[in-house]
Amino acid sequence: IASATGVIASLLYLATQVRQNNRASAVAAKLASTRLLSEFVDALIEDPELMKLWLIGRADSETLDEVERARFANMCLKAFWFFSAAQFQRRIGTLQEDEWTEFYAVIRFWLEGEGVRAWWRRTGKARFGKRFATFIDDEIIDLRNARASE
Repeated sequence: IASATGVIASLLYLATQVRQNNRASAVAAKLASTRLLSEFVDALIEDPELMKLWLIGRADSETLDEVERARFANMCLKAFWFFSAAQFQRRIGTLQEDEWTEFYAVIRFWLEGEGVRAWWRRTGKARFGKRFATFIDDEIIDLRNARASE
């Protein structure tokens, strides 16, 4: 009886530790993702040239020269790596719905830009896995349908 009680107590202790570890991991992931997005926005705020590049590229990346288009493409690539990681976390269940809602709003904002969609079609899509590419393609279709119904 004493051994069984000890085993049960040990299992309860381990379960508590695992739960605390999971919470700590979730908090760390949320803080890291928020920091990454914040650093990106900070870069735009601090560098007017970068902000201008992003605004013009988001609207119509074809108006950019070759170097600007490459810079804009790298901005998109970096952002979509971030989005891909968030979508992966959601898919495997480590990102709660509230956090996903925040990411999703940012993803939709990016996809509203014609220049971003052009980058996705031209080179972006080929750089990501099938699941994420399908997710983004579906979002683009959804945005197109929403605009058509307005």
